[in-house]
Amino acid sequence: MSRTMYSKLYGLMEKGDVERRTILSPFAVALFQDGELKYHEGEGDWDKADVVETIKAEPHLVIFGGGHVSKAIADNAHLLSMKVTVIDERSEMANRERFTHGEEIIVESYSSFFNGDHDFFRPYYIIVTHGHIHDKAALRWCLGKKYAYLGMIGSKGKVAKTFAALEEEGISEDLLSTVHAPIGLPIGAVTPEEIAISILSEIIQVFRETKYSVTLDPQYLKKASGDQGIAARIIEKSGSAPRAVGSEIFISRSGEVYGTVGGGKVEKETIDEARRMLEDGSGEKVIHYNLSAASDLGMICGGDVTILFTRVS
Repeated sequence: MSRTMYSKLYGLMEKGDVERRTILSPFAVALFQDGELKYHEGEGDWDKADVVETIKAEPHLVIFGGGHVSKAIADNAHLLSMKVTVIDERSEMANRERFTHGEEIIVESYSSFFNGDHDFFRPYYIIVTHGHIHDKAALRWCLGKKYAYLGMIGSKGKVAKTFAALEEEGISEDLLSTVHAPIGLPIGAVTPEEIAISILSEIIQVFRETKYSVTLDPQYLKKASGDQGIAARIIEKSGSAPRAVGSEIFISRSGEVYGTVGGGKVEKETIDEARRMLEDGSGEKVIHYNLSAASDLGMICGGDVTILFTRVS
């Protein structure tokens, strides 16, 4: 498999979900988006592919505002292993003392930020600033970008007023209809922590609309598209194996490791096998791992996984 495949996958994922279809023998792989074939390596009957996965980008929350709701969102997003960026013009609100989980913090006036060159990969925009004027400016900016989710806090009256003003500026009703506003699921939330739970619940609902999907870190794809090595991907699982079909790990020629197929002994065996392949030059192979407690790889989760190893060059 070529690095071009990962480069194409990266580019398509910027636009939305991607379906990857794999034929094991002879090996062939194709990328589909919105039902259309976008790229393939090898030939075959794609309707009879051995493995079909829907690939989504891992959620990246971009929060406008560093107040109490923002902090509660970031704290709970950490528990969900979501990447978070916080933007606020107030250094007393957006700082490492308040946001302690490794969030990216951008302290800059909103007007300066909106005039700058900023781009995020399939972001989940959350607008919770300290003023209606900033919320409106943030919403206007976000509507001009690509996003997986866009939500703005506020009462129904404030939302209607903001939408009407933006329509007068030429923003279409169809585009405004993609905004989740008032933001969050209607669970009667009152406190910042409850509001954060309602917002994250809505984001999870949007993210999980596609069943049987797998998430990949865009940085993983960039690494695989820029380096040579071995990609190992789960193509079948049963029982309580910890990672879903489609989960990947990449072992570069220089020995760097990106991604995961579940950790523990099975991941160590996968990495060791990839390194053997790098040494002996072998091609694609499929290996089945038994994770039951009675096996050599016995893990508390149990189950079985089948992993496809492919050379990336």
